[in-house]
Amino acid sequence: MCSAFIYKVVFAGDGGVGKTTLTQRYLSGVFFEDTKMTIGVGFHIHRTKLGEDEITLQIWDLGGQDQFQKMEVFSSYIKGASGVIVAFDLTSVETLLSLENWLNLVHESAGDLSIVVVGNKSDLVNERDVDDELIQEFLNSHGNCPYFETSALTGQNVEDSFIELMKLMRVKSG
Repeated sequence: MCSAFIYKVVFAGDGGVGKTTLTQRYLSGVFFEDTKMTIGVGFHIHRTKLGEDEITLQIWDLGGQDQFQKMEVFSSYIKGASGVIVAFDLTSVETLLSLENWLNLVHESAGDLSIVVVGNKSDLVNERDVDDELIQEFLNSHGNCPYFETSALTGQNVEDSFIELMKLMRVKSG
């Protein structure tokens, strides 16, 4: 039997980590090189299937500016969300360290959401600044959320990270 589900998904992380290019890659299958940094919020609707289920994703791409890291602003955007993808840039250890703040905002604003962590820009192998041990430490301290190394440029693991989030949300929604 086919069921239909609507899930609000919030994409969070520092500015410049690639949230918008990952979203565009997932939605269109194409990498847009001239993407501008999101000022405010980007909103997209995407319909897909997960097994027999029809899924509608409402994807909220939050800008990474400081104002989005304030509780009152963040909580208004995450309200009603079923899941969140938190992203960092594999070429910037600071963006991984700031995920602590983003996840605290998620837990304080929305409680127990489905969470997937993505380390983006895996194609920039020679510029990588974040080692696997630090990533594993972070994941261990946050309940071992599913983790994917992604590249909006090549498409590596972009769809897989969204599929994993949909599976987690589907399990929680019964």
